[in-house]
Amino acid sequence: MATVIGDLGRERKPSLFVRRLGLRSGEKAPALRKGRRRRVFGVRQVVVLLALQAAFFVALREAWLFLVTWDELTIRKVAVTCAKPELRRALEAYYAMPRLGNILLCDLEAVRTQVRRLAWVKDAGVQKVFPSGLRITVVERTPFLLLERGGLWLADEEGRPLEPVYSPDEYALPVVSDETGFAAGFAEKWEAARRCWRSLPPGEQRQLVGVRCSDYGTLELAFRDDPVRVVVAAAAPADGLAGFRAGRAGWEGLFGPLALANMSYDGRVYLRPAEPAGDDLPQPDKGD
Repeated sequence: MATVIGDLGRERKPSLFVRRLGLRSGEKAPALRKGRRRRVFGVRQVVVLLALQAAFFVALREAWLFLVTWDELTIRKVAVTCAKPELRRALEAYYAMPRLGNILLCDLEAVRTQVRRLAWVKDAGVQKVFPSGLRITVVERTPFLLLERGGLWLADEEGRPLEPVYSPDEYALPVVSDETGFAAGFAEKWEAARRCWRSLPPGEQRQLVGVRCSDYGTLELAFRDDPVRVVVAAAAPADGLAGFRAGRAGWEGLFGPLALANMSYDGRVYLRPAEPAGDDLPQPDKGD
């Protein structure tokens, strides 16, 4: 007796792919349409395209040559924005003549570098103003202290010399000097003097006339209308000066007027009394 496995009597449904094509079960799908053939250019068409491309680049080159030689695009005016009138006038006078050429060929970074070489210029920005102008915006340096280094100079906060000074009386600023003429360690010594001046109260800042640096990490301070020189540690100048102010009366009561007070030692003070005034009375002549 034969045994049949499976449900052979149920009708099978055609697959989804066959139903979408509208085919009957058992029919083959038609062959897919082949892609369209690519269009092939002939030699004549290629020559024409190359000729058009060459004509385009030639026209572009001629237009560029015209623009870079056009007189209307020659830089004739340079406007300078600067808070320092002398610097502004100097820059305007320097760029008064048409020396920068065509505005399209002007190298803005080169102009900016040239302007930044000036002593008073901290930074500068340069912009093109079409058709024939430039705008230079200058950030100038600010005078900070006087620097005695190969002469007397007005210097900014970074210690950069700005201009020579012929007398300290021209500016109400203290003079920063060094016992070795800043032969070594200028940056560190200038920074110590800068911090010292910044740490002083406004009243003492106005009275300070000199800061003398040394190779031993000390600063010697001189004040207007005060004969005493105060030596303080460069690391803590305000503390040393405050200690001198607190103990001065007692020390002068013991030793008389002082010429120097060295506050840079740890836990002790070195004092130098002032030299006694000379006797103004005439001395008798010695006999032969």
